Amino acid sequence: MNYDLNKKGLLHGAMIGGVGIAISLFAYLISNNAYFTWRSIALISISFGLLIYLGRKERRESHDGFLTYMEAYWYAAIALFIMMYLNEIFYIFVFNVLNPGLQEVFLQQSIESTEQMYLLFEKDQSVIDDSLKEIEIQLRNSFKPFSLIANSWQILMQAMSVALIAALFLKKSKPLFEEEA
Repeated sequence: MNYDLNKKGLLHGAMIGGVGIAISLFAYLISNNAYFTWRSIALISISFGLLIYLGRKERRESHDGFLTYMEAYWYAAIALFIMMYLNEIFYIFVFNVLNPGLQEVFLQQSIESTEQMYLLFEKDQSVIDDSLKEIEIQLRNSFKPFSLIANSWQILMQAMSVALIAALFLKKSKPLFEEEA
């Protein structure tokens, strides 16, 4: 395991997380609608792009231009976990400190969109109602600070899953044969 690369993963994850928080704060300052609509898409695409850029830069500058898939995977998983964790902390901060009233807006929008999706697949209204009650409980719990600890394993699994794809963009194997000059 490459400890220097893992330390860079921590640093780059914190940097990308900071950018994600800045995007979220900017969207929050624009409007509630912006926070719930385009913020997610912008956050995902910019964060993934930054991860690939920083990872390739690290590979080029400190690893002779080559990283195995496993090294790239661990780098990406560490960076993504830190980035997602920081953004989750900011999410909880927004809904508990900056604007607690935003919780109800988020709940309403989430439940409405979920109900519309369920109506496409499920015809029994009692099943839909039961499912929506469970989702509302889960969403209400996601606003609480303890949810950060309770959901850490989910954040880790998400980071490790996305890292499988990111590592494909970061890895570069050494050539099997050296060219003779």
